[in-house]
Amino acid sequence: MFPQPMSWSEPRVDDLNPLAQPDLVQALEQQIAARFPPGLALDLVLNELVVRAATATRARSAALALKRGDDMVCRAATGEHAPDLGIPLNTRDGLSGACLRTHQSQLCLDTETDPRVDAAASRRLGIRSMLIVPVLEGEELVGVLEVFATDPAEFVDSDQNLLEIFAREVSRIRRAALELEQRPVPAIPPAQMLQPFSMGQSSPLQKTRAPYEIWTLILGTLAILLAVALSFMIGSRVGWLGLSSRGAHNPLPLPAADSVKGSTPAAARAKQPTGGSDSTAKAASDDKAGGLVVYDRGKVVFRIKPAAGPSAQKTGDTAPGGSARVWLAPELAESRLRQRSEPQYPADALAAHRTGDVVLEVLVGADGSVASTRPVSGDPLLVAAAADAVRTWRYEPYRVQGRPAEFQTDVTLKFSLPD
Repeated sequence: MFPQPMSWSEPRVDDLNPLAQPDLVQALEQQIAARFPPGLALDLVLNELVVRAATATRARSAALALKRGDDMVCRAATGEHAPDLGIPLNTRDGLSGACLRTHQSQLCLDTETDPRVDAAASRRLGIRSMLIVPVLEGEELVGVLEVFATDPAEFVDSDQNLLEIFAREVSRIRRAALELEQRPVPAIPPAQMLQPFSMGQSSPLQKTRAPYEIWTLILGTLAILLAVALSFMIGSRVGWLGLSSRGAHNPLPLPAADSVKGSTPAAARAKQPTGGSDSTAKAASDDKAGGLVVYDRGKVVFRIKPAAGPSAQKTGDTAPGGSARVWLAPELAESRLRQRSEPQYPADALAAHRTGDVVLEVLVGADGSVASTRPVSGDPLLVAAAADAVRTWRYEPYRVQGRPAEFQTDVTLKFSLPD
């Protein structure tokens, strides 16, 4: 047996349901007093009423169509299955047409079996059940209020009673809108315009934050501050904050063209392995000195320190006159060697059978002579002999930007007992 039309319930005193409170009329008065066009203010309030109707009946969508001339046009809607605003309602047939002809509520338990409903269209929209009630002003029908569900048999008699309450509320709001258009109302402060109003509140003007919202804001702010501080600490450790002010403001002199062979970055002052020179030249900033470092196959082959400053002159990082001092890899420095003498084996070391390597840090002057030496490693009995021999060496003068310049390098001498 197919569902029958549902009779219209007579208004009762207990119809003043909390789901349809009079605050909607108050909200309408506020919007019109705030100089909103009456039509826009009425649409805002009716949209809130449709949302409340969908919530009260547990519907997935809801719509309100009101009479405009000879047509019935959608005035407010909510949910994905509701028609678009301004769409004319089909008043000739279907469930809406039956409601308009009979002025009675219409219930469809299942769109697949109800002959009053276009099953194919409902299937495309995903609707399986619906409830439609008329909006009456006296004996005249001025609109219909509809709710839709995606499952069959979603609506019962109690849902019809609730929806009829909302339909009567639509009539009351329309009458209030007509009265407000005909009489002047005092303006309200701009701060009270379009204040949100929700179901179950007697006044839409007051809204306080729940405690959990305040704690959420506080915790969110603390999390953001912690993330910024952590990023700042990590950036400071890995050098994201840029070079030192000395390295940023003092331009570095470029090395001579013959001092750069081929390079790849790696640890500084390590021995360069033998092999071809098929690597790519690459310059990098010296983290400690702020100067320029050139690598070849993972080894430092060239280093230039920054121009002189007050602290650099005290530590001897620059040559006399304030020019930058260059450090060359041992292999490059050895290729510039023009005069070399071998060290004499010390008698004490020979008698004690001392052998091994002696590493000296050598400062070569602008004229190519050895200006000074400093022991880096080696047997103390062998260091003096190695230093005496290296001081007699002569190098090809090194030039930076066409001018003679000092350079530093490491020299390794091997001491082995004679056969």
